[in-house]
Amino acid sequence: MKKAIITVSLISSLLLILDSANATHWLVLFFLAGVVPGTDILISPIDMLAANATAITIVILRITIWPTIRNIFFPHAEAPIVPKKRAPRHRIAH
Repeated sequence: MKKAIITVSLISSLLLILDSANATHWLVLFFLAGVVPGTDILISPIDMLAANATAITIVILRITIWPTIRNIFFPHAEAPIVPKKRAPRHRIAH
């Protein structure tokens, strides 16, 4: 229980710090306009569009096609065979 309370407290404090620094504003500016946070560097719109399209394509392909293609790249990566446990022998007293 202590570990859960500590984890929740750390996550909530991190979210408060990110909210006070306007992290969502900076992320939106980076993904949509190509403004690198904290600098005056601008990435061209075509490069940001290509990066976003590539990232979205990789995520969609990973979710949809990877289970069928996995066997081509990793033919022996199947689930490990776990031996069956024997049932305990019970002695019956007569």
